[in-house]
Amino acid sequence: MSFSQQCCDTPPVQAEYTPIGEKFKLKDDLECYITGDKNSKAAIIYIYDIFCNHPNAYQGADIFAKSGYRVIMPDFMRNDPVTVEMLSDNDAIMRKVMKIGTYDVLKPDFEAVKNYLTSTEKIDTIFLAGFCWGAKMVMNLSAHDSSYKGGALFHPSLMEMSDFENAQAPMIILPSKDERDFTEEFKVLKSKPFGDLCYMQVYDDMIHGWCSARGEWSDPHIASRANEAFRAAVTGFAKIQSSL
Repeated sequence: MSFSQQCCDTPPVQAEYTPIGEKFKLKDDLECYITGDKNSKAAIIYIYDIFCNHPNAYQGADIFAKSGYRVIMPDFMRNDPVTVEMLSDNDAIMRKVMKIGTYDVLKPDFEAVKNYLTSTEKIDTIFLAGFCWGAKMVMNLSAHDSSYKGGALFHPSLMEMSDFENAQAPMIILPSKDERDFTEEFKVLKSKPFGDLCYMQVYDDMIHGWCSARGEWSDPHIASRANEAFRAAVTGFAKIQSSL
C-alpha cells in the first residue's frame, strides 16, 4: 500500500479563493470549516488530501454546498500538510500519514464530527467525499460504520481490494489517468446489494489531484473536468438519497 508516484513528486498548485463558509472548533483542537444550508438534512463530510486546507479544498466544499448539502471539512491533520520538501520521498510521506492520518488515530475525530452533525446540526443523512488519502478514509469509515449512506472517491490512493470488499455503502469512483485500474474493485461493489447505486468514471485526461490541491483551476479545461467530477458525485448522492 503506497501513494502513486504522481502523488509524491508534484507540489500543489498556488491558488487563491475566498471561502463562503465559517470555521469553528470541535473538541477544542479540531478546527472545522462548515458551509451550506443550515436547514439541510443531508450533509457531506469532506476529507481533503495530504495538502490539507488548500484553497481548492475550500472551494470544493463550497461547490458541494451550492448543491444543497451542509458540508463540513474538519482539519483532521491539524494544519500539518505534506511539505514540498517531503515530495519524491514516498516513505517519508507514508511515515507521516501512519503517524497522524490513519483510521485508528482519527477515530475519535470521526466520531466527534458525526455526533456534531447528527446532534447539533440535526442531520439525518451523511455522505462522505474523500480526495487521495481522504478517499482511503472514506472507505475505512464505510467499513466500520454502516450509517454513512455513500461515498465519493476522488483520485483515490492507498486502496486495497479489502476496502471495496468491506464497504457498506455505494461508492462513486472518480480516478484520474494516474491511478491504477479499479475494474475488479468496481465489480466487487457492483455485486453488493447496493451495486446499482455505484458508479465509476475514469478521467483519463486528468492528472492525480486535479480535483484538489494539484488542480490548476485557472485552466478552463481542468476546471471544467473538476466540475464534471463534482457533478458526478452530487448526481450519485442524489440517486442514493432517493433510494433510501
